[in-house]
Amino acid sequence: MSGNPGLTTGASAPDRAAAPPHVSRGLVYTVMFLLFLIWSNSFHAVTYFRTTVHVSAFDLVTMRFGPVALFCIPYCLWRWRETRAILAHDGLRVVLMALCLVPCYNLALNWGQGRVPPATASLIITMNPVFTLLLAVAFLGERLRWSKVLGFGVAFLGVYMLVRTQRGSFGSGYELSALAVLLAPLSWAIAAVLGKPATTRGDPMLLSITATGLGSLPFLGTMILGTGGVHAIMRDLTLTGWAALMHLSILCTIVGFAAYFWALGKLPASSVSAFVFLNPPLTAAFGALWGTEAFHWSTVVFGSVTLAGVALSSGVLTRRGRER
Repeated sequence: MSGNPGLTTGASAPDRAAAPPHVSRGLVYTVMFLLFLIWSNSFHAVTYFRTTVHVSAFDLVTMRFGPVALFCIPYCLWRWRETRAILAHDGLRVVLMALCLVPCYNLALNWGQGRVPPATASLIITMNPVFTLLLAVAFLGERLRWSKVLGFGVAFLGVYMLVRTQRGSFGSGYELSALAVLLAPLSWAIAAVLGKPATTRGDPMLLSITATGLGSLPFLGTMILGTGGVHAIMRDLTLTGWAALMHLSILCTIVGFAAYFWALGKLPASSVSAFVFLNPPLTAAFGALWGTEAFHWSTVVFGSVTLAGVALSSGVLTRRGRER
């Protein structure tokens, strides 16, 4: 995935206990801030491969998740007894999660970012909690409050106005690319709701790694076979290209998942999920730093509307008030 929270989200997961005395909240907050520094740059890495190196969406998923499978599969085998129990109880559920987490999410995001700039893509991805809550209401019996309905409307209005305003700057067909990016958080939300019942029967981190490993395994095969000219692409990568690829595979996926689930064990889930609001401003700031994205006023104006709607619909503000 480009950078994203794991299967447990603030919208559909119960809050966990606060950090134990030997782990300070300051340390956990620092780790989460560094994690979102990493995840915010993933959008620039994807744009680099799609628009500068001209790698197809499928080849980029192959290059990124082939190496991820080399980590996930041995880890699952190392914890085989627990992995086998997860597959025995929730085999079909895990397979569906794998399809949503890896090919559906990443192919949609990668294809859309062929046209959609990084900061806009990061804003669209923040719709993840909105989709997760809608699905949780439909399938998990979660209650829907009027403030969340209002938040849905505000968030969707922000995304609609953002895409409509930027259409003139990026040409025809831009709406289709933006819609493809919007399918990415929807795919992740489906995986989150599918995985929610399974998290009560086993380790959520192992569940996530198992699903990610299964979703990555076919791309390990296409990487080995060189499908789509992947071998030639990787052979011709510059130092920048290799740094971007390692950033996506190792930092964003392997290290990122571990850090996120570690933080979930130390802080309430709503506190962890609130860090998603760091993604858009950090992505925009790094765009200016790297020179990979020109400033567009609509990103700030309608991006703020979108973030306000997501905050309202996900209940982050009210939950944090109750925690205090």
